[in-house]
Amino acid sequence: MQKRLIFATPEGIAMEAQQGYRLQKIELINWGTFDSANGQVYSVTPAGQTTLLVGRNGCGKSTLVDALLTLLVRPSIRNFNVAAGGGKRERDERTYVKGAYDRGGYDESNSSQPKFLRPKGNHYSVILAVFGSEGTGKKFTIAQVLYLTADQMVEKLYCFADGERSIRDDFGGFEGTDTILKLLKKRGIKVTRTHAEFETWFSKVTNVRAKAMEVFNQTVAVKDIQKLNDFIRNHMLEQADRGERVDRLLTHFTELCDAHASLVRVQQQALLLEPVAVAGKDCLRLQQELKYAERQLSATAAFLHSKTIEIFEPVLLERQRAVDDVRAEQDRLKQASRRLEEQSRGLQNEIDQAGGDRLRLIPLLIDTAEAQAAQVRSERKRFQDALHKSGLEATVDDIESFRTLRASLPDLQATLKGNVSELETQLVDIGVARRATNESIRQCQAELDGLNRRRENIPERSVELRAMVCRDLGLNVIELPFVAELVAVRPEEREWEASIEKVLNSFAMSLLVPERLYAAVSSYVDRTRLAVHGQGQRLVYLQIGRPATSMNSTVPTESSLLSKLAFREGHTLLPWVKAELQQRFDYRCCDTVEEFQQCRGLAMTASRHIKSGQRRHDKDDREKISDPRNFVLGWDNREKKRRIADELIRLQQEETKLTGRSASINQQLHSVRDRLQAVAALDLVMTYDQIDPSSFEQTIISLRREAEQISSKSDVLKGLQQRLAEVEDQREATRLATVEAVRNQTNLERDIGVCEQQLSYARSGLERRTRDGLLDEDREYFEGLSRQLVGCIIDEAELSTGRLERQIKEQVGRHVEARRTELEPVQRDLLKLMSKFLQKFPDEGQDLAIGIEYLDSFLGLRQRIVEEDLPRHEQRFRERLNEKVIHEIGLFRAELESERRQIEDRIEILNASLKQLEYRPGTHIQLEPRPVRDREVVEFQTRLRECIESSFDDSAAANEARFERIRELVEKLRDENNRRWRDKVTDVRRWFDFVAAVINRETLETISVYQDSSGQSGGEKAKLAFTILVAAIAYQYDLDPEHPTPDRFQFVVVDEMFSRVDDQHAEYAMELFRQFGLQLLIVAPLDAKARVTQPYVGCYLHVNKRDNRSEIFEMTATAFADVMGETGGDL
Repeated sequence: MQKRLIFATPEGIAMEAQQGYRLQKIELINWGTFDSANGQVYSVTPAGQTTLLVGRNGCGKSTLVDALLTLLVRPSIRNFNVAAGGGKRERDERTYVKGAYDRGGYDESNSSQPKFLRPKGNHYSVILAVFGSEGTGKKFTIAQVLYLTADQMVEKLYCFADGERSIRDDFGGFEGTDTILKLLKKRGIKVTRTHAEFETWFSKVTNVRAKAMEVFNQTVAVKDIQKLNDFIRNHMLEQADRGERVDRLLTHFTELCDAHASLVRVQQQALLLEPVAVAGKDCLRLQQELKYAERQLSATAAFLHSKTIEIFEPVLLERQRAVDDVRAEQDRLKQASRRLEEQSRGLQNEIDQAGGDRLRLIPLLIDTAEAQAAQVRSERKRFQDALHKSGLEATVDDIESFRTLRASLPDLQATLKGNVSELETQLVDIGVARRATNESIRQCQAELDGLNRRRENIPERSVELRAMVCRDLGLNVIELPFVAELVAVRPEEREWEASIEKVLNSFAMSLLVPERLYAAVSSYVDRTRLAVHGQGQRLVYLQIGRPATSMNSTVPTESSLLSKLAFREGHTLLPWVKAELQQRFDYRCCDTVEEFQQCRGLAMTASRHIKSGQRRHDKDDREKISDPRNFVLGWDNREKKRRIADELIRLQQEETKLTGRSASINQQLHSVRDRLQAVAALDLVMTYDQIDPSSFEQTIISLRREAEQISSKSDVLKGLQQRLAEVEDQREATRLATVEAVRNQTNLERDIGVCEQQLSYARSGLERRTRDGLLDEDREYFEGLSRQLVGCIIDEAELSTGRLERQIKEQVGRHVEARRTELEPVQRDLLKLMSKFLQKFPDEGQDLAIGIEYLDSFLGLRQRIVEEDLPRHEQRFRERLNEKVIHEIGLFRAELESERRQIEDRIEILNASLKQLEYRPGTHIQLEPRPVRDREVVEFQTRLRECIESSFDDSAAANEARFERIRELVEKLRDENNRRWRDKVTDVRRWFDFVAAVINRETLETISVYQDSSGQSGGEKAKLAFTILVAAIAYQYDLDPEHPTPDRFQFVVVDEMFSRVDDQHAEYAMELFRQFGLQLLIVAPLDAKARVTQPYVGCYLHVNKRDNRSEIFEMTATAFADVMGETGGDL
């Protein structure tokens, strides 16, 4: 510990040896009323001692004090002549430089004007002070050089130098103000034009805190302390700069928010993709089952070919053996037939000789008659069938009824031909309608497919045409937008949509070509045939330069077409589109036809009634124009897809109705044609005899009677006839057997042909499948197809008739349809889930689209999210939360807590010094920092603590809860609207309520507590002010009276401090300053009050004023006592 030296003044007051930097000398030239017109330098040398500066009011005491303030205090907080109650504007550096001494005369505003000793201002002023420390033996000099510029502004040079300097030796000989800075630097003096740099030099030497000179400024004229809290916070304690720490916290929090947003995003994506994966799994399973069933159906032919070969090869061998047996039987029957024929001829000869010629002829005649009768009966049957088909309800059983029927046939035939013609015409009309409907269905389906692949309402052919241009030129379609992709009708303006579409259609379907692409696009269009699917197309494109005007510069009226439009913001060509719309399409939307009629410019109604000028009007009610399915504006085609889907359903229903109607008319036409054909058949029968067999039947009866008569005349003839009949019976039997053998042979040969045909067809089918490389794959499905046929009969009949093929195809086909039926809703649900995901995350639409073909992409995205993104973002969020933000909050809180402890420690150090000083008899005063009860501060401390609690729990729920607590706190810290709250709660000085407690020395009991000076006498107020003020100075100067250090600043100025204080309190104050080793410059008037300071003063200065110019004199203590005694305290 450094040894403390005590010496005695002549008055007998014990004084400590000088410690720290104290004022050794002050010099002035041309400062205020200290005029140096004759080159005089005003200089006093307190030599580190407490100094009493006295003089009459207005003599220049405050001028000297203000010189010290100018040297030491930052201009923004400095108060000139504050002890005399002067405002900041009454005195300033300019009035001091020019030497203001009085006021007189008035300006135009009737304000009095100052009088100056140096009115021209063509000089410079210098203030200089030297401080020295006996403990270190070091001195330093600070000075300011002030002069006026041409516009009467004060220019200042802040100077600092080690050792002792003087105005006469170091700040003279300046030929002009522009050379001062350079000359001073040559003389080894640091010079700057900024107080901040000067303050750095000063603080480095004296070790004062940031607010030291602010407290120095306050002590000049302090009389009492109104609010202890504010004084301690603002003058004793520095406000730490939390900006960097808070900014670092906010930066880390921003990164944390980004990490959290990314985590929430992938969590939501994973959540939405999970049902996609489930539905996708079902879809894939059903697709595989459907594919298996379809492949099984495809393998059916090969399976049946294989079965055909398996069954028909043994059948063919068996049929070939049977043909050989039948051929042998036919040879035997031929021989028997020749033998019987010879017997028959012999018997016939014998009968002929016995008189049987007529008898032999009669059967021939009967056969002829029977044949003729059979032919007529057959004709009659055809006639009756035609009569029935003709629809005539007539009975033809005689010649009269036949004639009546024939008479009615021409009219009926004409009527039926008219019906046929009418039905054929209807059928042709229906065919035309069906072809048109099917073409509309094809177009709707193609348009719907195209809309599913994109979001805009542009027709598919236009999209394909642009895609062709972009593909061939290597461009992105975004670079060549259609106007319609950037403009839409606002949802609330749907009633105007048809009219707006009509007005803007041509413009909307124009392709926008930026200037930089114009040459390439126009060259391509000129040399290329523009065709889609082989059909030539029309393309309108616009060369885009910079817009002449911007729509944003003029707000469209409420009735303007432009106000009913929405725009797809973000595209570089949108400003041009807006300007073009404003220039060409600023139509007035008229609610009534009267308003429409009165409008002189562009106008329209909601019913597509368009006025393009004074004369031209246009109203188009064609369905194609008003059909919403043909609208092109907008970038959301969901409504258009819905409308086209509805139209597609309507067209399909219409096609079904037309198909049914066509079938019905075909059925009617077939019926009428059958009747017409029947009438034609009736008309072919010219006579009734053609359908009357009665005459032939009578002839047959007569011939049979004649044969009976001839046969009954001869017994020999009967015997021969009997024998002939027997032979003929045998011949007939042989003939029948031969016929049966031939039939059997024919059947067998037919069967063989069928077998060979079936086998050939089957083998050809298998060979084709083999050539196509499909037979081996087909065989994999044979076992499953065999299981399908369990319980079914498989033979050549089933195979040759195709029944088995139909049966198995129907069975497998039902299985295919069942899988398709089951798959369709799963696919619909999957597409809805895909749509839901892309609606939530439209940016993923760059790589994904709504379609089964994108399922693998969705599943791949989900796998990447679950396996990579989600763990990565969870890890990143945990790292940002625990390693960055919570760590930063912990450091932030630790910094605040450290400052809290520093304040408490500093107050404790000050209290140790205050404890040694008796405040009242038997008491001392203590400063108590009590935790503040302010709700905002307490809540902030609680939230700060909660943010880092349970930081070892790394569960997702705990991390999310911590994040929400941190976000609530940090968002409030970040919000500029909460700036007052932020500055308040992060200012640790505001964490305390400071009170001054008077403590009983023996019992340590608190006798009284002061938070301000209200309710106290003037002396008590001053006493408390002195105590707190000294504590503030000690804190800012970093003084410890128990352990003094020689490199601390220990100079204070007090101006008329004791004017309203009794001697007892004044002595207390002086003793308090002495206790802390402070050198005082006491400014006081020449009155008896100054005597109380004499025991503590080592230097006396007297300021006098003569001829408006101030002078300063140094006096010894004895001289001062003599003067005070001679004048009775009034000089």
